[in-house]
Amino acid sequence: MSAISRGSLALCLSVSLVGAGQAQEVPTDPLVTAATEARGAQGLQLAVFINDANTDFVGTFEQLPDGSLTAKPDELEEVGIKPLKAAIRRDGSIHLNDLPGIEYHVVPETQSIYVVATDAARVPRKIDLDAERSERDRPKPTSSTGAVLNYTLYSSSNDLTDADIKPFQGISGGFDARFFSPLGTVNQSFTASLSDGELQGFKRLNTTWNYSDPERMITYNAGDFVTRSLPWTRSVYLGGLQVERNFALRSDLVTLPMPVVSGSAAVPSTLEVYSQNVKTYTSDIPAGPFELANLPVITGSGEAQVVIRDTLGRETRTTLPFYTASEQLAKGLIDFSAEVGFPRRNYGSESNDYASDVFGTATMRYGLANWLTLEGHAEGGADLLNGGIGATFPLGRCGATSLAAAGSQHDGQTGTLLNGSLELRYDDFSLYGRMQRSYGNYDDIASVSADNERIREQYSYYYPGSRTFSARMPRAVDQVSLSLPTLFSRSNINLSFTQIETEGGDKTRTASTSYSTSLWKNASFYASAFKDLDDSDSFGVYAGLSVSFDNDIYGSTGVDQNGKDIAGFAEVSKSATREEGSYGWNVRTSEGKTANRSAGGNYRSKYARVDGWVQQYGDAVRASGSFDGAIAVAGGGVFATNRIDDAFAVVDVGAANVEVRSRNNVVGHTNSSGRLIVPDLNSWDPNQIDIDPQNLPVDAVVRDTRTVVVPANSGGVVVDFHVKEAAAAALVGLTDAGGKPLDAGLLGRIDGSDATFVVGYDGEAFIEGLSRNNNVTVEFVNGQTCHTAFAYSAQPGTQVAIRNVVCQ
Repeated sequence: MSAISRGSLALCLSVSLVGAGQAQEVPTDPLVTAATEARGAQGLQLAVFINDANTDFVGTFEQLPDGSLTAKPDELEEVGIKPLKAAIRRDGSIHLNDLPGIEYHVVPETQSIYVVATDAARVPRKIDLDAERSERDRPKPTSSTGAVLNYTLYSSSNDLTDADIKPFQGISGGFDARFFSPLGTVNQSFTASLSDGELQGFKRLNTTWNYSDPERMITYNAGDFVTRSLPWTRSVYLGGLQVERNFALRSDLVTLPMPVVSGSAAVPSTLEVYSQNVKTYTSDIPAGPFELANLPVITGSGEAQVVIRDTLGRETRTTLPFYTASEQLAKGLIDFSAEVGFPRRNYGSESNDYASDVFGTATMRYGLANWLTLEGHAEGGADLLNGGIGATFPLGRCGATSLAAAGSQHDGQTGTLLNGSLELRYDDFSLYGRMQRSYGNYDDIASVSADNERIREQYSYYYPGSRTFSARMPRAVDQVSLSLPTLFSRSNINLSFTQIETEGGDKTRTASTSYSTSLWKNASFYASAFKDLDDSDSFGVYAGLSVSFDNDIYGSTGVDQNGKDIAGFAEVSKSATREEGSYGWNVRTSEGKTANRSAGGNYRSKYARVDGWVQQYGDAVRASGSFDGAIAVAGGGVFATNRIDDAFAVVDVGAANVEVRSRNNVVGHTNSSGRLIVPDLNSWDPNQIDIDPQNLPVDAVVRDTRTVVVPANSGGVVVDFHVKEAAAAALVGLTDAGGKPLDAGLLGRIDGSDATFVVGYDGEAFIEGLSRNNNVTVEFVNGQTCHTAFAYSAQPGTQVAIRNVVCQ
């Protein structure tokens, strides 16, 4: 089948059908296949019109001896007629007379079939609101070879008012090194400190190699990593191997089940879609039924509006309430993770404390339907077996719920776990509840591999008087939070309650509330309070007023009470941005039982961010500062820059002092070698980088001033804008024999070569590939030509201009 326009079809067969099922005598078509002739049927190709609207498709049909038509189901579906399974015959075809809501007749003069169909008999036109984003030509992820070292150096003093204590305390640092290439990225992070001239306190954190396959959306990790978890399972640190689905590798992929809207347009119309009162899509649609997919909505509840406007301006509005939860998956999507390794303990305080037993885990989520997501989890090792299943599904337009059950066996002891959660939202009201219970001796990797002795010491220090410590899941967890509007506009109140009972029988119950309201355009009031229901001395109240001003300046004042201590505070601050040369500052005072005053500032240079502050707490005064930056090696250069938390690019322009922009924000200007590092790109996302050609040399030639790159694996990419000196080029002013400039748009060429050029306004043409002596031919619209010759002499750093060249 092929798309056509009306009147462009030339066929070898004439057909005359006046009504459905009415047979007419037609001439024999020599192109009809032998199989078709054997059945006494003739093959037809007809332009399809439905309800007098041209579908721009040609359909393949067969005319039976009685004059009626048959077609294959997929053929009918493509032209817009719904094929019914019940109407499919043994030979796989469908008789059009067997389709309810269908009438048709063929016009032999135009070789067309006119179908009158109800909406129920038509295939809705599929409109994917995300098609433009998902089908666009995305650049392939790329990675150069190089390295990055992020560092944070921190130093603080002792009490500066105490002359008996040495004021300088030393320097501590956190370091994160990455080595990247097309084969993946190796990460190594550690902390260290320098005190009294000696290096000490070295702690290894993570050592990991990872590689991602964006086509299959899979990431492979080897080394130290955190296992994947579900709301009813616990993550652990492992040293080993991990394979996981990574939807973040495809930023264009919609993983949530999006609502679908269907409707019908009586005539060709304009379709508009509004999500949360913001227009998100507009397009022209033909007459007939339609179906919208992938509405651009956010998680939670809301409304989408579909507006159909015809040529007379008449509108039809359809409102669609929706609710989407982040735990749900669209139908057919699979999310998974599988890990095996040794549990790591005392992370951050020990460099190499791994359990001696090997454990493995597997986690999966599957979108069985848009309304049902199934979950599964299993783990085992060291005589441990643990497994469970769960499900997440919506509750109409108001919310979603999830249920899960799991069981375990370890050292002859068994246990079970039940978990359920509920989310409800309607207008400005929202409710969240969670309940979890464990029975028997429920174990998982976290409890079996825990360093119980060390954790018991810490637990008894922070919770004196507790009866028993256990690394197992709590016996009971109950959480409830409620958010509702108040009588005042632009304000809401939140209430929450949490109750936890440990495996050893200890209970904690905490209640909290918060309130916030907008007073005027730039000011708001907020208040919060919490209470430990089992400890009369454990409570707190916090209330204040905040005001935002121009130039990113923010101020707040209020009162803070924690237990029996109460203090008033005031603060004024200015936030720094990510742009080079930005700065920020903060001044704060808290007056109560113990005075707490501080002042600080920060500055972001081209090479690093510097922070410094002074604090008075009681009678003690301390000063501290930090230096935060990175060193990157890529593209044949070494760059000192601000911290690189994800990906970066080395932009090579080939000229100094050229402005570079990333996502329409000025990053900086190229150095003397014509390069600049852009430190804040996002891996696996399209990142737009532009240059301003204003400061390029006048004799420079640049292929593009804008490019889009997709960095891979938190690495670096080299962006070369291919700026070069013009290859023997000049601006040549061409005139006719009378001195009149040649017309704009004429095409010319240099004789003896393939080089061509276009004449611009005032007869000026930018011609490249010139030699010392040049012969040029220009072709006029009427096919005639003119010829000229001129000499050329290069003048480096300037634009050569050759005026009044006569072409005749």
